[in-house]
Amino acid sequence: MTYHFADRELRQWVADQLAQDAVGFADLYQGEGLDAVQAKLAGFAGFNFEDYRIYLLVDAEGQVLAGNVDAIDLSGDSGYIPVDAIHAQTPRYKDVTGYLLHSVQLGQHRLTLGSSTYYQEELREVLGRGFLAGFVLMLMTGLLAGVIVGHRTERRLTQISAALKAVSDGQLDRRVPTTGGDTNDLARMADDINRTIAQLERMVDSQKQISADIAHDLRTPMQRLRQRLDALQAAPDLPDPIRSTVDEALEIADDLIETFHALLRIAQIEAGARADRFADAALAPILERIEDAYGAVAEENGQFLTVEVTDHEGLVQGDQQLLTQMISNLLENALRHCPAQTRINLSLSQLDGRVLLEVSDNGPGIPEGERDKVLRRFYRLEKSRTTPGNGLGLSMVKAIAELHGATLHLEDNHPGLRVLILFPPASRKTS
Repeated sequence: MTYHFADRELRQWVADQLAQDAVGFADLYQGEGLDAVQAKLAGFAGFNFEDYRIYLLVDAEGQVLAGNVDAIDLSGDSGYIPVDAIHAQTPRYKDVTGYLLHSVQLGQHRLTLGSSTYYQEELREVLGRGFLAGFVLMLMTGLLAGVIVGHRTERRLTQISAALKAVSDGQLDRRVPTTGGDTNDLARMADDINRTIAQLERMVDSQKQISADIAHDLRTPMQRLRQRLDALQAAPDLPDPIRSTVDEALEIADDLIETFHALLRIAQIEAGARADRFADAALAPILERIEDAYGAVAEENGQFLTVEVTDHEGLVQGDQQLLTQMISNLLENALRHCPAQTRINLSLSQLDGRVLLEVSDNGPGIPEGERDKVLRRFYRLEKSRTTPGNGLGLSMVKAIAELHGATLHLEDNHPGLRVLILFPPASRKTS
């Protein structure tokens, strides 16, 4: 639009100049006569760079009285004509393509003035190149700005996605990084997400604290109840039916006390207890002890327990007692929920310089939609409700793994279940 507007304005300016010149010659003719007009036209010959101007004065019969051309094929009183409509003894300048004309009547004579479009076309070409260069520059600048903005947006979305994924994995202390100076939509979204995560963290912490408080407050009454049941069971004259009922009550009390202990232990682990006492711990010896302890149990159940150790040290940074309990819980879970003839495998290996612990079986497995749920407290599969347990074993496994900075994954073993625990690299202490 600017290009065409400039071209139109330039064309109008040239036409106005021709009209003003024509008015000047008309005034000169009125004041000084035809000779003065001819004299002034003769002076134009010395100032006609590259055939920029043409002029032609003819009488009533069409005879040429003055001019730098011989004839002009006029299509009207004024307007544009191509260079081919100009007749002259000398050819026009090679880059001239046409002229803008304006004619004026001087008595019985007719004066035609013309201005070449050469400079107009040159300026049009310069404008075209300038606008094209400006457009290309603007396009490149826009693309560069788009790339920069897109990269920043992608980086922010990646940070938001990573934070949300970490939160979904249970890391409620994770937040979306903020700079404090941004005021765009993504910055406001990050602030809203951080406030939501903080609120969620407070709610989860509150629930955990309530669970721990309940377990702590009820543990003492349950222990007193068990002591009373022990005293009742020790009575020599207790009838057999009542003794049998007391035995069942003792088993129930033991299960409840064990549940309260597990809840308190999970709360302590999640609070980071004992993390300050972490040291280099080798997993390979732990697996050997567990194989010795549970091999007979698996054989009694008609199951097959194998242990594969390719990383003969399996060095991690952690607490040996907690690590032993974590692996024991995983193995007990497999032994309890898998039928006879099931193969259960414990393996220890290296993956990209990190220790990988795997517990797998070819039993019934866990449906994909239930794998995250079984890591919650007290959650049990429908088919597992008839088996012993309190639904806290895998919750403790998750708490211990997170305390050690390890990632816990439950996968399909086709058939069965694979539990993968990948530990961060251990830093050896040197004396």
